[in-house]
Amino acid sequence: MLTDIRRIVRGLKVVGHTVMGWDIPIITHDRYILEQKIIPYFVKHQEFKKVLFVGCGSYTKHYKRWFKQKEYWTIDINPLKKIYGAKNHIIGSMSDLNTHFPENYLDLVICNGVFGWGLNDKKEVEKAFSVCFQCLSQGGVLIIGWDNVPERKPFPLETCESLGQFHPYFFSPLSTTEYKNLEDKSNTHIYSFYMKPTVA
Repeated sequence: MLTDIRRIVRGLKVVGHTVMGWDIPIITHDRYILEQKIIPYFVKHQEFKKVLFVGCGSYTKHYKRWFKQKEYWTIDINPLKKIYGAKNHIIGSMSDLNTHFPENYLDLVICNGVFGWGLNDKKEVEKAFSVCFQCLSQGGVLIIGWDNVPERKPFPLETCESLGQFHPYFFSPLSTTEYKNLEDKSNTHIYSFYMKPTVA
C-alpha cells in the first residue's frame, strides 16, 4: 500500500515538474556516481565530442544542459519519452544504432538501466552491443549501468560475446574498469566501462 502511494506521489510530481519544465533528479548513490563522477569527466574531455545516451526519463531530461557543448544524442524505444530526450532524439532500439549512425561516428555511449530493464533477450543484447561497437570510434567508450540482481540480470553480462570485441576501459576518477558500491551491499548497481580498441 505504501509503495503504491509513493508511486502515485512520484507520478504526480513528474507530471507537475514536466509541465513546469523543472528537473526531476533521482537521489540515489548510483545516480550520484553517474551525475557527479562519470558525466562531468566526459563533459570535460574534448576528445569525446559525439555522445549518445540510451534510455530517457524525467530524471535524465537535464542531461542535455550538461552536454550542450557536445553533439548530444538520445535514443528510446518508447515514443512518449521523446519529451525527455535531446534535440537530436531517436525513437528506436539500441540494436538498430547502425541504421542511424555510420561506422566510427560516436565517441561515447552511455547505456544505463537498459540491460535487464527491457533489453533482455540474449540475441537482442548481442546485436545491440555489436552495433554499438560498430558505431563507436576507435578509442570510443561504452558505459553499461546495470543491476546485479536475478530479476534484472537476464544472463551474466560477462558472457555477452559482442562485448568481447571491446577492451576494459580504466575510468580514472573511480580507479576501476567496473564500479561497485562496496560500502553498501544493498546497492547492486554496477557500472562497467569498455573501450573500442585503436588499430595501430
